[in-house]
Amino acid sequence: MSKTCASLLVFLDTVGVSIALLGGNTVLCLLMGLITLILYRKVNPILFGDYDRKREKRLAQRRKIMLAQSANNGGNRK
Repeated sequence: MSKTCASLLVFLDTVGVSIALLGGNTVLCLLMGLITLILYRKVNPILFGDYDRKREKRLAQRRKIMLAQSANNGGNRK
């Protein structure tokens, strides 16, 4: 699936959720919520996979630095 197709699906889902909420249709709201969860699982790695990998790498580096600083300070935090 391409990023364009994934973006289109997210847009259509957003429109569907808006229609369901504005229309006050509970069944449609639940259906759109289910579709949203499925899309999140399938589309998020396609659209934001690079960002998530970079973010996880930065967080791992920060954890390593914080642990090193904590070890140098004897475990005391200010």
